[in-house]
Amino acid sequence: MTIPYINFHTHHPVYENELSLGCEEYGMDRRWETPLPEQEAAFRKHVLESEQNGKPLVIHCVRTLEDILRIRKEMQPLQPWIMHGFRGKPQQLQSLLSAGIYVSFGLHYNKESLMLCPLEMMFLETDDIATPIEPLYKEVAQLKGISEVTLRKKIWENARHLYHI
Repeated sequence: MTIPYINFHTHHPVYENELSLGCEEYGMDRRWETPLPEQEAAFRKHVLESEQNGKPLVIHCVRTLEDILRIRKEMQPLQPWIMHGFRGKPQQLQSLLSAGIYVSFGLHYNKESLMLCPLEMMFLETDDIATPIEPLYKEVAQLKGISEVTLRKKIWENARHLYHI
């Protein structure tokens, strides 16, 4: 079996030899017009649904990292959480990893954070940009000093573990 390129989160059709996990995202965003308390209530509802359905929670987070981490600590979910489109600094990455949250990097990422992220906690994505993910895999593998095949295998293992595929 050829290991596909896992495109963790995308809004476009997948390209040849790609597998999209088709993840719906939930979270909070200080740029949205909806007041933060309403966003938090909705997010908590999605956390409960994730727990009830036994499925990972994909998180959209813009300037609400501390809120997300506080909610995780308060609710103590058993299902995995994945921060999608992560562009944050190494300190933010460490906060996520310490809380047991997986991280998905897109085409725009903080290089230092990407380098610090263990493969066991990493995914890659193209999100809403209609482009194949293969070049991102090649770029990340080169930066991390590993083969592209090794990176593909590890992200495939992560996907199989979280999504039981």
